[in-house]
Amino acid sequence: MDVLDGKISLDQFAAQLNDEDLLQMFLGEGMCSAKVTPGTAAAFGGVTDRLQNMGIPAACCSDGPSGIRMDCGTKAFSLPNGTLLGCTFNEALVGELFEMTGLELRLNQIDSLLGPGMNIHRNPLNGRNFEYISEDPYVTGKIAAAQVTAMRKWDVSATIKYFCANNQEWHRRNAEGILSERALREIYLKGFEIAVKEGGARSVMTTYGPVNGLWTAGSYDLCTKILREEWGFDGIVMTDWWAEANEPGQPSAKTVKAPMIAAQNDLYMCVPSSENDPDLALLSEQLKSGRITRGQLVRNAKNILRFLLHSPAMQRICGRISGEEREAAKAMADQQDAVTDLDYFSMDASGTIVLDGSLFHPKAGETETFGITLNKMGLYSISLELQSDLGSLAQLSLSIFIDNRLNTTISLQGLEGRVAEEKRELGFQIGSNHYMRFYYGANGLNIRKAVIRLEKAFNPRQPE
Repeated sequence: MDVLDGKISLDQFAAQLNDEDLLQMFLGEGMCSAKVTPGTAAAFGGVTDRLQNMGIPAACCSDGPSGIRMDCGTKAFSLPNGTLLGCTFNEALVGELFEMTGLELRLNQIDSLLGPGMNIHRNPLNGRNFEYISEDPYVTGKIAAAQVTAMRKWDVSATIKYFCANNQEWHRRNAEGILSERALREIYLKGFEIAVKEGGARSVMTTYGPVNGLWTAGSYDLCTKILREEWGFDGIVMTDWWAEANEPGQPSAKTVKAPMIAAQNDLYMCVPSSENDPDLALLSEQLKSGRITRGQLVRNAKNILRFLLHSPAMQRICGRISGEEREAAKAMADQQDAVTDLDYFSMDASGTIVLDGSLFHPKAGETETFGITLNKMGLYSISLELQSDLGSLAQLSLSIFIDNRLNTTISLQGLEGRVAEEKRELGFQIGSNHYMRFYYGANGLNIRKAVIRLEKAFNPRQPE
């Protein structure tokens, strides 16, 4: 807040950050981080208690290409996809639509929409063409710039992606774009250039794959020379989720993060916990050895802080939200049955979460949502003690959603007072924070207890 009010400079503030702070700021947190709006894609900035105590807010990112994605059951408007928007050739109309989206983001306390997608329709079989705008770089740039400009009216940022030459989904992590500089600049970069110079984009996402031998997340030429030095971009650059990088001439890996830091790719997205990620020890060793420098980390942290200073997250942490916006946010939350103040339940040392029956109040057609925090990756199951006084002709159903995706449905007949146990596999879970939603198909079902159990843990760095 002192920087925002001009009492000290950003340089003075950033100098207070210790090495651990800087490394933790590099690691964005997600999916479904409990530090931001439920069900969203990531949190970054104030991702630890210490950083938040220094007044650094946690900013929130949400997918996606066709409206806000919140994987906890919260509703949002569905938008026409990128290709349909491009077909309008109408910047004013697109701007009007995304001004509304900017307001919707603002009222859901989301600071950046992870879009628009801006890659060129290079191949008709590309699995993400719907997310992108056109085969024409000029149309792509103009329509994207209209979206960026419109959302900025509510101080919400668009994250233009994927930078750059993301031409196919098949083997997207290693499908290399081999391009001349002319083709790169006239076709694959031109839309991004328009979105930055004309739209004022303040957030960019790199790709999963390589261009001319370097994975884009660690490309200094793309992230610093072209984007920042040539185009004047002064925002943040983030990786795609669980992206990779490489040293020149070497294979890529998710653990190779030093080139990202050096390239001025400010944020690695994402980790379950920014405070306790295994890569912190590796990054700390690389800092001590000089492979990465404190200067690089401070430079990148300043990019993040500069972004946050002009974000709704900063206004929220300072208590500078207008009364009208507060009332509008409350009305939208009531209207959408938004999930707020969720109960979170964490695993114990044995890898178990026990949910008491008092948590559940089954009623036909209604849902109950709660958060679970898992400290190990692996295969999980859920066991439920169910009871019903209804007769055997009654039909009862319970649907279980994880992160807003249907996982399993339990169907049973009335139990005439008996207790039955049902066990289902929840499957492979990644990330620590998730949302669980129970949907009740009928009255008359009682849930006495639910137990979530780790069946098989594994090390993701050593796949079987």
